[in-house]
Amino acid sequence: MLIRSLLLGTALIMSAPAVAQDAAAPMAATAMPAAEITDPAQFATMAASSNMLEIESSTLALEQSQNADVRAFAEQMIADHTAASEQMATAAAEEGVTPPVGLQPHHQEMLDSLTGLEGEQFDAAYMQLQVQAHDEAVALFETYSTRGEDGALKEFAVATLPVLEEHQEHAHSMTGH
Repeated sequence: MLIRSLLLGTALIMSAPAVAQDAAAPMAATAMPAAEITDPAQFATMAASSNMLEIESSTLALEQSQNADVRAFAEQMIADHTAASEQMATAAAEEGVTPPVGLQPHHQEMLDSLTGLEGEQFDAAYMQLQVQAHDEAVALFETYSTRGEDGALKEFAVATLPVLEEHQEHAHSMTGH
């Protein structure tokens, strides 16, 4: 028990400068796990970034992949996530929320992980990214559809969740997970 207390105390002391440094910065949407986001602005930020990740990574897949199944999946992701982006923009505007136009750092890192990959290595990394991205998106949309504030964004989350779950299932089946 004493050792655990000393370790915890040391960890808290070592992290204090980082916590103090970040305390003045506004809380970023990425600071909160997707499964806990219930604020409309945070939801719009994460959902917009997630859609952009899907579109940009899938556009890259159409450029890089020679695998017909991966290319078909990428085409579907571009079509569905472009439509979702448009629907979300309308819902966000109704609530007075302006989603960002760029990727969140976490999503940018995911996209960057595909850089320089080719062939089967690219296909495997792209599909793994799709699994991770859809697992996160489903968690985000499940939470917001059940615990988010009532309004157009919640209605969007409820309507979009089944499509994301289909994407998630498809991505998992393509990777064997």
